[in-house]
Amino acid sequence: MTNKQPLRYMAVVRPLAIALAGCVLVVTVLAGAPGAGSTNDLILQVDGLVKGFPGDSGIFIADPFAAQPLYSHDADVVFITASLYKLGILAHVESLVDQGKLKYTDTIEIQPEDITEDGSYEVAGTVLTVDQGLEAMITVSDNGTALAFWNTMGPANINATLQKLGLTDFHIAFNDRDDNTASPRVIGQYFTLLAQKKLVSAAASDRMLARLERQQINDRLPSQLPPATVVAHKTGNLGFVTHDAGIIFTASGPRVVVGMTANTDPEEAVHFLAGLGALVYSAVLEPPATARYRLPTTTPSFDTGSAQTVSIVVTNAGTKPWSATGPASIGLIWQITDGQKKVVGASSAPVALPALGVAASGPASLPITVPVAAGDYTMTVGLVDATGRPLAPLGAATGAFIFHAHVPYLVNLTARVPLLLHRSEASLLIVQYSNLPAAGTESHTYTLFWRAIDPATSKSVASGASPLGVSLGPGSGTFFSAIVAPALRGTYKLAVEIREAGRSVSDVQTTTVEIAGPRSYPDDRDSAVQPAPRGTPPPSVSPRPSGATAPGRPSPSGTPRGRTPSPAPTR
Repeated sequence: MTNKQPLRYMAVVRPLAIALAGCVLVVTVLAGAPGAGSTNDLILQVDGLVKGFPGDSGIFIADPFAAQPLYSHDADVVFITASLYKLGILAHVESLVDQGKLKYTDTIEIQPEDITEDGSYEVAGTVLTVDQGLEAMITVSDNGTALAFWNTMGPANINATLQKLGLTDFHIAFNDRDDNTASPRVIGQYFTLLAQKKLVSAAASDRMLARLERQQINDRLPSQLPPATVVAHKTGNLGFVTHDAGIIFTASGPRVVVGMTANTDPEEAVHFLAGLGALVYSAVLEPPATARYRLPTTTPSFDTGSAQTVSIVVTNAGTKPWSATGPASIGLIWQITDGQKKVVGASSAPVALPALGVAASGPASLPITVPVAAGDYTMTVGLVDATGRPLAPLGAATGAFIFHAHVPYLVNLTARVPLLLHRSEASLLIVQYSNLPAAGTESHTYTLFWRAIDPATSKSVASGASPLGVSLGPGSGTFFSAIVAPALRGTYKLAVEIREAGRSVSDVQTTTVEIAGPRSYPDDRDSAVQPAPRGTPPPSVSPRPSGATAPGRPSPSGTPRGRTPSPAPTR
């Protein structure tokens, strides 16, 4: 490694470049309706913490994927960074690794001039790999390795890298007459780029985040958080300044938190920074956007493997308008899960939504590919912000509906079923059909399958089948058959479909029918005498002789009345 420079940096404490006395509270927040989430609660609580702090402070709190910070107080005031300057060295070294100009296995040697009175954990002459040096510089804030990098790399080169990354207010001291300085906002910008995987590169960002998550000085921002909480951060303290800055990974998303303090007891500052971390971690914020959805109210049916477009209506149910493009734009994503909750399909890119004011609605068309396996599926839709970040984990509402995927249908049907059926008796069934292109030119033997559905429970209570006949596709025609009503009584929904070899080949048609008791077929034996035609005079009644029998009954001797017994046969 070349450009070895003599030690020029010393831990010199200078007055702040901008006076902090009588500082004015400046707050910048995401706009939100009162009572929406706890965004406003967070502002009030941090305000109270800041006002009760006896020293000077610069605070920057942000959702790294939102356009505006959640909270800022004196965020543009320039502070002496103390060990936060090591973040600048880290970014510069990682940029060289990313460009292939440096390898983790290259070495640095700790020189005598790299050793400070405190905070140096390696003796002069120690040789470390670049990876080992970065680990010591970040996780235990070792001064010797940091100054070895500073001397070897050169502050001008480090500053040039910071300027190239857009971190213009982050300054690395050139010599012992200069200071390492930065504002809370630029340190917040540093961690925002890290969270977005945009600091140097996605790969470099991942490496830096992993190293910062291994931080061993955890007496400030993380100290009041649950033990398993992930915090990628860097501390700094030097004389009258005490800092901590990083990313707290909360249940509702990452939060960039920068706390820089001066002119107070260090122990007081440590407690202040611990309280700041706890407030940010516990805040449940209003999501950047949320929505209501008008989804299909019936179960759509699609051919398996087919390309379809699902049309829905989206309503802006949040407190901020959406734009069609830019940082305030909102998109829509979807995923499809099967009956076991396994994801079997998802949107490849967000679907753009139109600009919508608060409570305004607009259409959205979602192109999907239907799964190749037949069955019922659930499609869930949700919002993303302009960066493509899903908003459901932040509290935004989602919507879901069920659709059915079936093998491609062969035929359309119109079934004519009597609206009044009689239990266990046959009625005429007329089915008009037309073969679809999928039927091809082959012949098909169709059967009508039916289910009786109880409207009170929506459950099938009986089923059956009626043979229809053979059709030759393509073509259309009419089948005449019979349907035998189930042994039920009452009102039911009759769902009918055409099947071939047990496989559904048509959509389902539903008709409401009444199932009554069996028909009655009267005959002469158990029916009364039919009345005479109207206008016919009643028959005259002759006096019945004494001992006469009733009409139609046999006489006491067993001979029918009005007949003469036949003579006994002669031999």
